[in-house]
Amino acid sequence: METRKKTNSEYIIDALRFNKDLRSPEITQKVSELSGKTMKIQDIASILAKLSNSEKCDLGFFIQKKKTPRGYTYNLVTEIFELEPVQMYDLTRKTGKNRFTLEEALEKNPELKKYVKSSRLKKASSRTAYTRTQRMAPAAAAKQGRMPKTTAGARLSDYALQTVATQLFKALSKQGLNINVNLNVRFEGFFTE
Repeated sequence: METRKKTNSEYIIDALRFNKDLRSPEITQKVSELSGKTMKIQDIASILAKLSNSEKCDLGFFIQKKKTPRGYTYNLVTEIFELEPVQMYDLTRKTGKNRFTLEEALEKNPELKKYVKSSRLKKASSRTAYTRTQRMAPAAAAKQGRMPKTTAGARLSDYALQTVATQLFKALSKQGLNINVNLNVRFEGFFTE
């Protein structure tokens, strides 16, 4: 099996795994040693800023950034060490086939929950709780007569259209999707030829 080349993010995680409270220059030096190439401190600082930001990277919940008189120090919380290095690397990615997710990390070690924002926990639980019955809810509602039924060429009332659109947007937002709406309006009957 061919071994793949590590990314700079993975080298940074390796540096944090073996030491406590490292500053950017120390992390840069350790990454240079591990990778076998000279790294620039600004490149490492840029990657560290992303990795330690929980909005951009799930591993950011578990990287502690402390201000000291000599600058910021970084370290990993002790509870994260129950994860394999590859699982930690996966927490830096947002997508990928068979990647280890934040939800799986919290399941493997529930003590990690104390570091994750409660809003993120709620979003994660609502995403995983979206079941087949919830996907089928709009069809079931239509069968019960709560949603307007139309045939080809029939027009929806303003209220019915608003109800359908509202239900659609709620269902999409529950899945964590961003919604952009383009609205085209066509007026009929104002002009005669």
